[in-house]
Amino acid sequence: MISFKRLSPQMPIAFWGLVLAYVAVAINTTVASVALPPISKALVVNSEQLTWIVNCTPLAASAFMLFGGHWASQYGFRRILVIGLSILTVSAVGASMVVDVNTLIAFRTFSGFGSALVMPSALVLAYQVVDESRRRTAIGLVTAAQAIGGLLGPLLAGYLITTVSWRAALLSVAPLLLVSILIVYSEIPKRAGPKGEKRTFDQIGAALTALFGTSSLLFMVNLTNASANQFIFFSSIGIAVLSLITLVVHEARCSNPLFQFKQLRKRTFLVPTGINWIVQLVYGGMIFLNMQYLQLVVGLSAFTAALLVVAATFVWILCSSFSGVLSKRIGSYRLAMLGLLTASLGYGLIGFAGVTPNPIVLTLGFILSGSAGIEPAVMVHGVLASYDEDQRSFGASLNAMVMRYGLSTGIALSGVVLSGNLSRMMSETLSRLGESAKLNATGSIGGAFRVADSLPFNERNTLIEAAKVAFVDGYREFYILAIVLYMLAFFVLLMQSKGGRRLTSTIGRQLSIHSPFRR
Repeated sequence: MISFKRLSPQMPIAFWGLVLAYVAVAINTTVASVALPPISKALVVNSEQLTWIVNCTPLAASAFMLFGGHWASQYGFRRILVIGLSILTVSAVGASMVVDVNTLIAFRTFSGFGSALVMPSALVLAYQVVDESRRRTAIGLVTAAQAIGGLLGPLLAGYLITTVSWRAALLSVAPLLLVSILIVYSEIPKRAGPKGEKRTFDQIGAALTALFGTSSLLFMVNLTNASANQFIFFSSIGIAVLSLITLVVHEARCSNPLFQFKQLRKRTFLVPTGINWIVQLVYGGMIFLNMQYLQLVVGLSAFTAALLVVAATFVWILCSSFSGVLSKRIGSYRLAMLGLLTASLGYGLIGFAGVTPNPIVLTLGFILSGSAGIEPAVMVHGVLASYDEDQRSFGASLNAMVMRYGLSTGIALSGVVLSGNLSRMMSETLSRLGESAKLNATGSIGGAFRVADSLPFNERNTLIEAAKVAFVDGYREFYILAIVLYMLAFFVLLMQSKGGRRLTSTIGRQLSIHSPFRR
């Protein structure tokens, strides 16, 4: 192992540069959602474009994640990491200077490409630069860095939007990126990273995977407005199905396929990867829904709403940071199951809080929801440990791709649930309005509030209350779905644990003994 300079006996300086890179990526992902209101006032933009401003970054990151891992193993982890960080810096500067929304979406998409280069390389290098005894803690700190960035992003963006402008908010990540580049370039050797990765990369398989993921999300985004966008809707379905079939056929015939079916069948890969996807899906929906609920439905100020998010994120960070130590004491499966149960309880308290929630119950719900931070740390370590060292960069990139697709899917799915509820539950209230007003009011709760501002006082209050009720109904449906998914993950972990396998075996023997078909 290469010896690295250390700020403390535990972690080298290089590791903290990699953590800073993860923080910067997370901040870059979250600032756009906070900046949407002022962007919509400054630029000519419609509701679909606003959605893509938020979702294009994680979507582009997902599409290129596998390529990022391959290029890192072929051309050097440090080199690809520095290139990715540089792309993110240029994208942040460019996004802060745009004069139209399409250029902004282009820069945000470009930043997603940079994230795809950064995340696999940074994760593998973080695994390599620390002593083997500290790797669980290192992975926990890296995943906690994402939560820290997710916390700092909205707070930093909100402050800069209030005091300077939305352009300053989009630019805010650039200084962090420059510091990370400096540390990585000066502290990590040029050839750092796992050795011996000579596996031929299946570029066709990676491209088909990206095409399938992108078209599937495009289909989901247009699900509630299929009649207005029939060409995009049906084209995305066709492309998704065709790319999936082609991918399966190609992988079956390829001499060196992208997806090693032997690896995919391993419980040590399949279970952690699936649970990571579920956790990220729920997290994506929370990013999209929670601030709208707290500010527009409950009526909290931006600062008070941020405090609740801070509480949840702080618990997430603590759980993620200490997951390595706790998993050694009580076991990874038990710890992960405890995290799923606790987070599900929190989701129930949040989802069923209603239009006028009890402040104590709502706060407790957000605090408990942070226990989901256990899952990524424990599951990422399980995924990386399931790979041989010479395949670890591919494992890291595949895991990062799954997490990004999960995040994008959560944003899209929560939007579909919310839009469907607004359209269905507000139809009677909007019956007297014109088509343009109906589209604006059912596109988002913010759109409903804007339409209400143009109505007489009584009609205004009626529309606002109807929008709140419809939003809360969709909000509750999303959290019910989150609880169902978490319970499914809990059941899978229970069956995979030693106690679960013994229980399954005992039940199987009892059924066999008492079976009427037993001879």
